[in-house]
Amino acid sequence: MSSQPPQDAPHLSPASWGKLIDSLDAATIFVVISSWLGADARAELSVEDLWQETLWMAWRDRDQHQWVNLTRYRAWLLGIARNRLHDLLRSARRSKRGGHVRTARFSDIGGSDTVGGVLPPQSTTPSRMMSHMERARTLERALNSLPPELRELVRLRMFEELSTREAAERLGIPLSTAKHRLVRGLQAYRDALGKDFDIGVRGVQQP
Repeated sequence: MSSQPPQDAPHLSPASWGKLIDSLDAATIFVVISSWLGADARAELSVEDLWQETLWMAWRDRDQHQWVNLTRYRAWLLGIARNRLHDLLRSARRSKRGGHVRTARFSDIGGSDTVGGVLPPQSTTPSRMMSHMERARTLERALNSLPPELRELVRLRMFEELSTREAAERLGIPLSTAKHRLVRGLQAYRDALGKDFDIGVRGVQQP
């Protein structure tokens, strides 16, 4: 019996892993992760480090994910990232109180070269990480230029990829209000990005 993963499960194959990760548009994921980090967390963690840990855990636990499509896989990765962030923040708080030993971060397990040693080739490299971060900063600047009532809705819809209804429920506003604000928010975001708008939107449809 062949030990090769099925072709419809690209997250299981070292050969397809790099292309899969590239197709996720990591810069948009960086924006989401950055939005989760408060001032205290930013002093302890970096977006890049948390993303590397997320990839490592996703590859390690790849058999636990049942492939459906790229959207579901992206949501699974974000769930891993959020859980890992919570673990690290709890560990940091305990450490400050003189409690348990801090949970080791991925970059502490043997230096920056460790990433290339445990993940499939080319899934993450320093040049790719730098490119993702530069683009994420561009997207964040545009997003942060929006009025608060539009900013959070655009972030949830575009970057966390919630449906408009889910975003409305998260924010506690009527669906009709969410749709109206999203139209305004997307236009404001388009204006803020200018000519870069096409590379700043990841397949989000109008509400």
